[in-house]
Amino acid sequence: MSSTGGKGGREVLESGFRVLRALPDADERRQVSSLAELTSIPRPTVHRLLLQLRRNGAVELRADGRWAVSPRLLEITDRAGPLDGIRTGTNRILQALRAQTGATVSVVVATGTSFIAVEMIPGHEDLPIDAYAGAKMPDLTAAAVVLDPKPGRSPRARPFDAAVDDQDVIEGLTCYARLLTLPGGRRAALAATSAARPAERFAAHVQRAGNAIEALGGRRVH
Repeated sequence: MSSTGGKGGREVLESGFRVLRALPDADERRQVSSLAELTSIPRPTVHRLLLQLRRNGAVELRADGRWAVSPRLLEITDRAGPLDGIRTGTNRILQALRAQTGATVSVVVATGTSFIAVEMIPGHEDLPIDAYAGAKMPDLTAAAVVLDPKPGRSPRARPFDAAVDDQDVIEGLTCYARLLTLPGGRRAALAATSAARPAERFAAHVQRAGNAIEALGGRRVH
C-alpha cells in the first residue's frame, strides 16, 4: 500500500491489515459500515483503505458490489506453504518439464473456494485462459479432478492419482495433471496444459516430474 513513510505509513499499513483481517467477518449487506464497527476505523477511512487495497491487488470488488479477498492475495499466502523448502528445486523441475513438453506447466492448490496456480511457467502456445502465477483455475479442470475427487470414479481419472482434460471444460484447452503430496502433507496438482494437443501425451513427463518434486520433500516416489 502506498504511504508517505514513517509513523503515518506504519499506521496506514496496520489499518489496512485490520481491514483485511475483519473482511471475512463483516456483514455482507453493509460491508463498509460493518468493517468500521469491527475495526474502530471511521467509515470514510475504511472505504479509502479498501480502494488502496484494491489498487494493490489484495481485495477485489465483485460484480454484486461486495468486497472480497482477492485470489492474488490467497496465492501469496499459499505460496508460503505448499513449496516451502523445495521451491528452488521445484522451479528447476518445472522448467525442465516445460522444455520437454512445450506446454504451460503449473502447480495448483485448492484454497477452499477455488483453485489457484501458485506456480506457472507459460508454454509455447497461447491458451484460452489466464496463464500466470496467482491465476484462478477453472473448477472442473484435470487439476481440480485430482484435488477434489467426487464420489465415484470420474471418467477423466487416470492411474497414479492423475486426470485428463481433453477440451472437456474449455474448447481448445487440454491438460494432464497428477496429485502431489508436499512437505507437511500439503496437497497440490502438477499440470501440463496445452492448446488442443492430446493431454495423455504429457503423462510420462508429468509423472516423472511429479515423482522428482515429491522426492525433494523426502517422500517415497511411486
